[in-house]
Amino acid sequence: MKSIRLLATSLLVALSMGVSSCGDDELEVTPPEYNVDEPLIDKCLKYGITDYKNIELLSLFEHGNNTIINLGQVNFSGLKDDKLWLASFNVEDKSPIINWTDELPFNRNRRIYKGYGEYEDVTIQQITLLQAMPFNQDFVASLSYSFGKDYSYHTLLFKQNSQTKEVQIKDGGFGIGAWYKNSIINNRCCYSLSGDTIYVVEKSFGYQNTGTVYTSDLISYQEAIFTCRDEKGFFVGKRSFKLGQDLWKVKVAELSNEPVDAKIEVSVEDKSKQVWKYNVNIIHYDGTKKNVTFEVDIDNGTIKGQDDYASLIIGKWRMTSGDAVATHVAYKNDGTFEYTSAEDSSYREVGKYKIDGKKLYEMYSDEEEWIINDILLLNSMTLSVQELEADGVTPSGKKFAYQRVE
Repeated sequence: MKSIRLLATSLLVALSMGVSSCGDDELEVTPPEYNVDEPLIDKCLKYGITDYKNIELLSLFEHGNNTIINLGQVNFSGLKDDKLWLASFNVEDKSPIINWTDELPFNRNRRIYKGYGEYEDVTIQQITLLQAMPFNQDFVASLSYSFGKDYSYHTLLFKQNSQTKEVQIKDGGFGIGAWYKNSIINNRCCYSLSGDTIYVVEKSFGYQNTGTVYTSDLISYQEAIFTCRDEKGFFVGKRSFKLGQDLWKVKVAELSNEPVDAKIEVSVEDKSKQVWKYNVNIIHYDGTKKNVTFEVDIDNGTIKGQDDYASLIIGKWRMTSGDAVATHVAYKNDGTFEYTSAEDSSYREVGKYKIDGKKLYEMYSDEEEWIINDILLLNSMTLSVQELEADGVTPSGKKFAYQRVE
């Protein structure tokens, strides 16, 4: 909290008024004296704020390389006629981002919770606008309130139509990011523009162990389709931010052997359909240029031209959902399988398998009938099946999901 106060270039307007007698029945009122530093006055005038003398608690926070937030904003805040006033401008061209005065008086007196059942009544001595994010005529602002003590706290102010809502930030970070359909994210929370919590993530709004992320396209408040590259290859995947895990992640074979120093640009040509077409431009260090396109079904991660189930299923898989003793299964290229359990080292079952279309047939070594499974999803990283009745059509209700073990 203290670091923000050091980073922010915030100055208070000190008002003083003197009254002196000029006769028995006449009073002369000395005009107010404003101790506003010249640099702040110059900054106000630079951005067209000429009524700075009428703004109480006038404060400035200018983004720069030495500040935690650097989105190229110059932010002013204060009170006009006891009402909260916020103004934000772009540093580059001085264009306005927001310029807003509340309709209701601002309450400077607050009761804050200090923890362990203790509260304290305080008066706001400084208001700092840290970040502003506009949404047409509405906005979300990140604010810092200081009480003239050794601590302060941060809030998010949501303005939608004529309504405002203030949400205190409890988990530290005060940066805000635009999200899906006029929502925003802050720390581990996704908020609507009205300030309501849509959901809270388990980990973070980011990617873990994915190397270089080239694209990330939100398809809902909770999920995104992304492309990335690491030492194992080039991948396209579907991420659940709420769960903090990839729902599927598929290797794009044609792009997985590019040099480490290759420059890669990835774009999506059309996101209006279930099958997305990616366009990838590659430049090698020696100047060689290359273009690759591929199509992926964003629902199940199937890449056009890479849906050879007979080849994809070969390897070792770890069960991630389902009710079975076996925790692992290995499908071998000789048409046999082996089930084992990490919880019971003595457990082992073997048999043979085959794939016909989108169906997986398994026959255990001590059985004479095939167990039929409908392949719901199969790509380079994920296998999901559902058992069928003996007719090979009717689902039995049992579903199993597996993650490939490298």
